[in-house]
Amino acid sequence: MKRTISFYGVYLNLLGACFALPLLTALIYRESTSIRAFSFVMILCFALGFVIRKFLGSDINSLSLKLRDSYLLVASVWLVSSVIGSLPYILTDSIPGFIDAFFETASGFTTTGATIIDDVESLPRAVLMWRSLTQWLGGMGIIVLFVALLPRFGIKARNIAAAETPGPTVTKLSSSFTGTAQRLYIAYIILTLAEIVLLMLGGMNLYDAANHSLTTMATGGFSTYADSIAHFDSYYITWVITIFMVLAGTNFELFFVLIGGGIRKMFRNEEFRLYLSIVVISTALITISLITQGGYTDAFSALTDAAFQVTTIMSTTGFATTDFNLWPTLCLTIIILLMISGGSSSSTAGGVKVIRVLAIWKLIVREMKIKLHGRVVKDVSIDRHKLLPETLTYIVGFVSMYIITLLAATLLISLSGQGDLISNFTGALSCISNVGPGLEKVGPVCTYSFYNGFNTFVLAIVMIAGRLELVTLFVVFSKYFIHPDRV
Repeated sequence: MKRTISFYGVYLNLLGACFALPLLTALIYRESTSIRAFSFVMILCFALGFVIRKFLGSDINSLSLKLRDSYLLVASVWLVSSVIGSLPYILTDSIPGFIDAFFETASGFTTTGATIIDDVESLPRAVLMWRSLTQWLGGMGIIVLFVALLPRFGIKARNIAAAETPGPTVTKLSSSFTGTAQRLYIAYIILTLAEIVLLMLGGMNLYDAANHSLTTMATGGFSTYADSIAHFDSYYITWVITIFMVLAGTNFELFFVLIGGGIRKMFRNEEFRLYLSIVVISTALITISLITQGGYTDAFSALTDAAFQVTTIMSTTGFATTDFNLWPTLCLTIIILLMISGGSSSSTAGGVKVIRVLAIWKLIVREMKIKLHGRVVKDVSIDRHKLLPETLTYIVGFVSMYIITLLAATLLISLSGQGDLISNFTGALSCISNVGPGLEKVGPVCTYSFYNGFNTFVLAIVMIAGRLELVTLFVVFSKYFIHPDRV
């Protein structure tokens, strides 16, 4: 426990520094209420961090966290971040109620993009900047960011990152995981800056370009406008964001493969090929459906809307250019399947992840071959690497946990009688996969504001559980964690 408290001293100081960007925005736009709110929260984080490091923690320079400590740390950091991050909403009266503010902040840090704000354009610009920044910070991982900055403190952080990093495995791009985190964040920052420039070339001002780039690369989907990307009414902006959503849903480690081995080596990756195949095939099917059944007369417009919605859902970003609630049934079915699959491992996307879909499919094929050929047993391999039995067990276990959590969440938010089956199911699905919009009452032009406090809180916890790949949060609240000697 003392190890966890020690880390919090450093973490709170770094979190406090993150409030500098919205504070700067408040100063630029002379928003006095926001200036006071963000100054207070920043000072609070610095003060708490100082007290913890000075009086409650152990020597941070010799800190090494065990795996059990890491699970507790990661789960508690995401919960505490959502609590502290909700303060600017409350102090500026943007979202007066704590539960709603907690939901909005959890949606930000988990990059879900679900919102309870009906009139987002009425919020102060500094609050909107904080709203976008929470998604950018959570995209690669709140703690992974700090891992990239932690060598100066001497913290051995691989166990921390392993409990937070999206995807079934944690790959090393350098001799240390800190080096890996630094490289991933370099790619993350470069892509974010590149998108800002390209969006400004399309007519966006710096403020809008920064907000939408932060939320695109994080696959978050928060916008500064109620009608999202449709507000700009620009094919150029739509396609720029589409391309960057595809990149954000790609395994970030492949960008270094591209630099070192070229495009051919990148395309040898089975997960990447399947990811692109799903995007292309889904876009083609929806485009055809929109032209033949959806009332579209302009093929390019149909292609643009189809490509954008496929990438925004599969990458779990959640932007919108149109109300796909009105699309044909085939399109909605594809959208639900994309919400489940999500993007690639080691990306900022949510969902089950393409690599798990690939592994499950190969496992099914192997079982069919065993049934047909008796004792012939073929190993399950991805990219010529054999998946160990414990890895396959973990993947099957995760998918099972995903289904059970989805059904349980749907049941819980249905207890009050709010919403209908489609709204509640796709709302729960959207939250566990960190997508944002669902169907019907939680569709792309709607919000989650109609839910009561209990349902809002349940969905906020589901978002955090989904972002931490379920296991991390559930392990901490299990009896095996509380009583580690019991097996």
